[in-house]
Amino acid sequence: MESFAEKSLFEIFEFKRVLGSSLLNNFAIKEAFSKSIGMGFRSPCYPNNIVVSRNELGKPVISLKNKLESYLNDTFGKYVIHVSLTDTKLYSIASVIIEQS
Repeated sequence: MESFAEKSLFEIFEFKRVLGSSLLNNFAIKEAFSKSIGMGFRSPCYPNNIVVSRNELGKPVISLKNKLESYLNDTFGKYVIHVSLTDTKLYSIASVIIEQS
């Protein structure tokens, strides 16, 4: 039988593992986005201008901030951002496609 301390430590480590995985996934999405517009991380496509959130089903959704949003509007006009993410314990792989609409 597990003691209270053992159970609490397990929950803390599990929380850190899930949090770390989420951060890695979000970074993979941001990097895939920066490459999908052909820039990488340089002005105006900095990681802090790319916001990754999840919809009600857990699907990743990208929204843009500051000059990056203006840059995409000027470059693509109307657009839709498609995000695909897969991950394992060791790897996160993201694909981002920008479709002009």
